[in-house]
Amino acid sequence: MIKEKETMSVEGESQSETDRSGTAIHESGGKNKKYIKIGIFIFLLGWLFFFMAEKIDLSNTDIGRHLKNGEIVLGEGLKIGEANTVLSSNFYSYTYPDFPFLNHHWASGVFFYAVQKLSGFSGLSIMYILLSLLTFIIFFLVAYREADFTTAAVLSVFLIPLIAERREIRPEIFSYFFLAAFFLLLWLWKKEEFSWRWLFLLPIMMIFWVNAHIYFFLGFFLIGVFLFSEFIGRNWKGFKELATILFLTAAAALINPFGLKGALHPLYVYKNYGYAVAEEKSVWFVENYGIVNSNFLLAKIVMGLMVATLLIAILINWRKISLPNALLGIFFGAIGLVQIRNFTMLGFFALPILASQSEKIFSIKAGKAKGMAKENALTFFYITLVVFAAVNSYQFLSSHWQQKGIGLAKDDQKAAEFFQKENIQGPIFNNYDIGGYLIYYLYPGQKVFVDNRPEVYPKEFLQNVYIKMQEDESVWKEQSEKYNFNSIFFSYRDITPWGRNLIKSRLEDPAWALVYKDDYAMIFLKRNEANKKIIESQEK
Repeated sequence: MIKEKETMSVEGESQSETDRSGTAIHESGGKNKKYIKIGIFIFLLGWLFFFMAEKIDLSNTDIGRHLKNGEIVLGEGLKIGEANTVLSSNFYSYTYPDFPFLNHHWASGVFFYAVQKLSGFSGLSIMYILLSLLTFIIFFLVAYREADFTTAAVLSVFLIPLIAERREIRPEIFSYFFLAAFFLLLWLWKKEEFSWRWLFLLPIMMIFWVNAHIYFFLGFFLIGVFLFSEFIGRNWKGFKELATILFLTAAAALINPFGLKGALHPLYVYKNYGYAVAEEKSVWFVENYGIVNSNFLLAKIVMGLMVATLLIAILINWRKISLPNALLGIFFGAIGLVQIRNFTMLGFFALPILASQSEKIFSIKAGKAKGMAKENALTFFYITLVVFAAVNSYQFLSSHWQQKGIGLAKDDQKAAEFFQKENIQGPIFNNYDIGGYLIYYLYPGQKVFVDNRPEVYPKEFLQNVYIKMQEDESVWKEQSEKYNFNSIFFSYRDITPWGRNLIKSRLEDPAWALVYKDDYAMIFLKRNEANKKIIESQEK
């Protein structure tokens, strides 16, 4: 008996040891998978960081004007209700200084200026990228929860070029972030993972959003989509809760320097738009114009995938379809194709929506043969996305490689330094794109003829004066005499037909001398006594 007990004890210990060994192996495998996921996620963040890292070129963007806005607001205050301020008029222009303007993004300028003042242009670049990464993390987490880590990761690699389309530092980064925050809170509430009281964060965030970027109205749209879903599902408790939040969020939008007028501004911003801006045109328009971008094809594929996966998922089991996801997919897909400036929003929302709809299609159920077929289809889907992502990423990086980095582009400030060093005087004639550059470097010493805010100049001025005077020499002479231009400060990379014609005409015009040229800008001076010495020493 004793021997038998000893044997049983030994066998028990042996069995126990085997169990512990198996458990240890299982735990080790789990830890390895966890570390692999962490490694892949860090890679995705690094990959997006790399895509987003682009040198700041003030000569072709509007960040210079935003920085100047922030400097003035912090130095002088908002001056609410006063005339001729950075908040309410075409403050930087000598052509139409009193033209009314509603500065709906003033808070972005304050934030950008504070960051740039504390950490320079490199800090500004890093801040912008970090906000982009934080936004990506939010959408990735929802995609992860909607499907699984692998699906979210593969879709991220596929979508990162589209997400990184808007790399220039712009106020819209706050819209991306708040869209992500609104979507996450509403999604978690819909999943019944926390109390509806957390949704009171939405009106609080709206107070900043309405003062940071004009896309704040999309916050109302997001709430409205989930509200509509509750109505269709006849969940009257949820409907009342969201209706309350929507009302409070709309009320919060009134907390801006312009009150109701500011809250309704998105309805009127395009009423006085006299200049065709490429970023606000459709994919097909800019393709026909001759602009090449690898993301044009990607945007079409993403929209096609969202529609296709939605239709297939409906055919498989329409009851499992998320109505908010379906509506958001259609909406952001459409606005992404209609205006290429919305590519980034399309990329962000496509991540959780494609993950959700793919999960509905490829979830492995019923029969071994059926499960294997779905698994093979899913594998093929993943491989196709990864291959396309590799090709598109290569094309994307090839076209943007020279601009990679953080901080201010090399020698970006040289043209402005030359202008100031030589004590060149205005009035300046400048092109649309370089207006923000001149505002940043030369204001208040010089004001601009025009800048890249089409809504703050009369439509007739932009169409019948600004464009016509570059196309027609008689109009140029008429306007040159009217404004008495002494200098021309022009972006060398202006690709508009009228811009190219202006450069050609002035190079052939004996009344003007080219005195400066670099990779960003050209400066012409009128041949007169005041400019004689500069022309003699600097003419090209």
